[in-house]
Amino acid sequence: MSVINSGSDTRETLKQPEIWVPADLNQPLEAMPLSLRIGGWVANPYKNYLLPVTWLQRLLKSSQSELLAETFRRPGGWRTMEMMYRNREPVDSLDRQALQDNPIARASRNRLQLVTQKLMELMRQYAETEKVTVVGVGAGPGRHVQTAISRLNFNADQIAAYLIDLDDDAFEYGHHFSQQLGIADGIHFLQGDARQIHKVLPEVKPHIVKLIGLVEYLDDAQFSELLGALHKVMLPGGTLITHGLVDPYNGSPFLKRVFGLQHVKRSANDIKRLLESAGFRTLDQITEPMQIYPVITVVKDA
Repeated sequence: MSVINSGSDTRETLKQPEIWVPADLNQPLEAMPLSLRIGGWVANPYKNYLLPVTWLQRLLKSSQSELLAETFRRPGGWRTMEMMYRNREPVDSLDRQALQDNPIARASRNRLQLVTQKLMELMRQYAETEKVTVVGVGAGPGRHVQTAISRLNFNADQIAAYLIDLDDDAFEYGHHFSQQLGIADGIHFLQGDARQIHKVLPEVKPHIVKLIGLVEYLDDAQFSELLGALHKVMLPGGTLITHGLVDPYNGSPFLKRVFGLQHVKRSANDIKRLLESAGFRTLDQITEPMQIYPVITVVKDA
């Protein structure tokens, strides 16, 4: 296990380019226009089953798209998510399809906004009575948690965030992000397996656990094991926010064929069943307009 406190090495970190931050968290959520729905109905049989995989891969690699290149390198990784969140002006038609026409990209931007707003609501609630402890699991650079803290202008006396990931390759980026936002003293990055959270963070009892962008890569046994471990360490009355994933646009076969990216699909009811089996009670459910990510908030009752 490695631990990085973001409050160190400020001078070196600030030399890096500025990281994108949304202008506000009340942007109109994205839906799927009828034209894109029709286009998907027409194109999906070819992309999903009929066109040769090697031809599709060659076509996509001909694009100048950073998102497509990164998706080939590391499908579903944190860098691809950052690119989808930022949603820069596309460099070509294939880049536009990946950034703007792609249902997962649209839904991910919706999820980012909804989850960050929910985290802010929960942080405000707990901060009324005591210092807040937040744990992000599979956190990558910690965009959701760090954005929420910075928008609330909370300092290290008000909140502490522990961001856990098996892979530490996002920590330098996340460290720079915390410095840029001015919240580094309260941000801690930890490399480790959250299923062993009692060893990774033996003294930490979180009020809030954020479990976003990981569960679609865990089978039911892995997810249940993780939920059980988190439930044990959370404070009574603590909340956990997570999500399911469904595929109303039938894009999964294409992602699997071309990129080797395979998601575990779960409806809101599937997620709630697993959460309740681990001892949680459902508080809230939001489904973003793309109907891909049902976002669920649960509580550990006292």
